Order: sequence, then structure tokens, then C-alpha cells
Amino acid sequence: MILYRYINRQLFMTTVVVTFVLVMVLVSGRFIRYLASAAVGDIDVNALFLVMAFRLPEFMQMILPLSLFIGVLLVLGRMYAENEMVVLRACGVSQQRLIRAMAAPLAVTTLVIGFFSLYVTPMADGEVTRIFEEQRGRSVLELLTPGRFHVRGSGNTYQATYAEGMDRDEGVLERVFISDFRTADDDGQSEMLTVWAETGRLIQYEGMTYLELLEGHQYSGQPGDGDFRRVLFERALVRVGEERSMPRPPAIRAQSTDALLARIDEPEAYAELQWRIALVLLVPVMTIAAIPLARVNPRQGRFGKLIPAVLVYLFYVGLIMVVRGWVEDTPTAERPFWYHTGWVHLMAILLVASLYLWPVMRARAKGVSSG
Repeated sequence: MILYRYINRQLFMTTVVVTFVLVMVLVSGRFIRYLASAAVGDIDVNALFLVMAFRLPEFMQMILPLSLFIGVLLVLGRMYAENEMVVLRACGVSQQRLIRAMAAPLAVTTLVIGFFSLYVTPMADGEVTRIFEEQRGRSVLELLTPGRFHVRGSGNTYQATYAEGMDRDEGVLERVFISDFRTADDDGQSEMLTVWAETGRLIQYEGMTYLELLEGHQYSGQPGDGDFRRVLFERALVRVGEERSMPRPPAIRAQSTDALLARIDEPEAYAELQWRIALVLLVPVMTIAAIPLARVNPRQGRFGKLIPAVLVYLFYVGLIMVVRGWVEDTPTAERPFWYHTGWVHLMAILLVASLYLWPVMRARAKGVSSG
């Protein structure tokens, strides 16, 4: 039907534009944060874009429902503002026919979100976790950018590293500086160990990462004292990495849906499973709700109901997240029966039904009063 093609074409173009804008905003913010981590050596620059690629399904499953919702508001809002909807109503086009007109994009978006939420995003989160575990296991010097100081610390121990240059083909650091500083505790004294060498190379030995230094010297002593000891060496090994440990099990959000079903008695698994299902139900509920919410007077313009409608959407999502937090933090034996996102969806469905029934009930009330 020509009307269906017209509405779907407008809805597709608007949704794509809104999705592009929202993705750029969200990806830019996350990319800046990861770029800051790469600048201080927490993550390799080469792994940065791979992490962003694996994060994209998670972004899309949050953005696509909102983009479709805003797309419906904008398309129908423009049709109301330009009196196109008045003509359609005069030709017998009801809200039910508008729902049928949007059935195809609604079904496609729901299937895509379901595929992402239940399958793709958990696998992508698992890959992101694996990448960060690999990066966490690497030493500072493996992520070292030549010409910049890198400082890391934990507890009362700090390590600063510097390399003037790097021969990436040979894997050799040139003119290496390492300074280990341990602050004083209640019963001890501060200690500093400073090493300088002409070249350095990373090696693995018995699960540990060492830096093999050649042609250098070492200074050690207490800061503030004048009796630092100097040792010249031709070859020395400095431990710069921790012992390689077995990888940790994936976080709950990175586990497959089948694994969550097997652990459904656990609060975290139960909450995560409800969240994934809620993302799928969010699409049809809010898209159908957008049709009556988009109704505006020509004087209001196409954006007249945009902000209130988006606030309703955000309230719905926020309420789901609150209930998810309740379920996640409450042991199964102590969890009330209403700690479930099902009643949130039921409230949303009743709200959508009231949006459709209210004009009919008001018209009937006016007819009775006039009669």
C-alpha cells in the first residue's frame, strides 16, 4: 500500500539519522575514556578499536529502541503539524492502521534487539573482558610509548618507566630508565631503586615477565640520604610483570543466555536475564505508545510532544533498571514476589492502553452530555 510505503520510508530515514547521531555521541564519549586509558598505558592503542568494535552491539541494543521511538514521534508529529494526519483520518485511517503500517520496522527492530541482547552482546562483552584481562597482564613496558614517562602504583609501591626510543622490529627498548619507589610504612623506611641501561628487552621466564637490561648502572638507597649505592652491570634482569594467572570466569553480563538460565536461582543471573528480556519488550511497547504520544496540534509543531514522550521512555527504562538492582542485591530466599520487571511492563502496557482508550472515552462522554 502506498501509505505504508510512505510512512515506512519516512520512519526509516528518520530512525537512521537519529541512530547515527546517538551512536556518535555515545561512542565518542566512550572512545575518549578509552583513549585516556591508552595514553597512560593501561591499554594498547592497537586494541582500542577492537574494544570499541565489540562494544558496538551493546550501544546499538540501547540506542535502536530509543531511535525508533523518536523516529515515530518525529514522523507522525510532522504529519500532524502539516495536517496530513487530518486528511488520513478523513479517509478512514485509524491508529490501528498506523500500527499495521509500522508492523514491519517494529518486527525487524524487535528481532535485531532480541538477537543482540540474548546472543551477540554477551559474546562481545566476553571478548572485551578477555582483551582487558590480557592488557592487565601486560607490563608497563609492553605498553610503553617512547619519549613519555609512565607511572603505576599499588599500595605503597610505585614504578616509573621511560624509554627514549624503541626498535619495534627487534623488540628492543633504547636508553631505558626505571625507578621503583616504596614509601615508608609505620615501621619501615622509604626505599628507592633507580636503573638506567643502554638497551632492554622483554623476556618470559617461569610465567614471569622480566626486562633484560644491558650496559647500565643501578642506584639504590633512601630518599634524602647521601649514601646511595651505585652498581655497574653488563646484564641484569628486572621483574616488571606479575605471575600469569588463570583467567577469571566471565562477568555475569558476559555469560550466555543459556548459562544464565542454568543459574536462574542466583540473584545476579536472574536480574541479568530479566534485563535482556526487558530490552526486547521495550521495543514494541514504546513504539506502539509513540503513536498516540505523537499527536500534536498544528500550532505546537512536530516537536510539541517530543520532550514529554522521551521523559516517559526514560522513566520506563529507569524503573526497569531500579527493579533490576533490587533483584540483583536481594538473595533469592528473601526476595519478595513483586521484585520482578514483569509488573513494570504491565504498568507500561496499561499506560499504552489508556492512551488509546482515553480519546474514545472522552468522545463518548461528550456525546452523552450533549445528548
